[in-house]
Amino acid sequence: MEIIKNILVGIDGSESALNAVNYAIKLAKELNAKLELIYVIRYAIGNIDGGVFPYELEQFEKENAIKLVKNIKKNHPEIKMKDIELVGQPLEEINNAIDYWQPDLFVIGHHTHNFLENLFAVSLEKKILNNLKVPLLILPQDYNF
Repeated sequence: MEIIKNILVGIDGSESALNAVNYAIKLAKELNAKLELIYVIRYAIGNIDGGVFPYELEQFEKENAIKLVKNIKKNHPEIKMKDIELVGQPLEEINNAIDYWQPDLFVIGHHTHNFLENLFAVSLEKKILNNLKVPLLILPQDYNF
């Protein structure tokens, strides 16, 4: 019985996200599963008075996302990999992608923060946990496999 056929990985360019991608790729190889990458480009709020324009920030994030996904695909051509590039609020777009792709597993990396950040911040990981409809695998930033 194959429980995991489709794996969705949330990436943002961070070290923890790249660690999660590498783990998910290894898992996909072992399970002969398909892999989908989701990169949510956030709406840029920007400060026009400071010379930062929302559209320019979105374009910058989009260019970085495209480069990142191309590198991942180039380094792992043996994996059946699709990518989903979305613009919007991460939690909402992740839920939309899960509804659309129907993955069997969602993989993300965990960003390590200092104690005060954790105390006051409501992380994306916590929000995902409260709204998720599929199993979630969270990899610690410094997990070695």
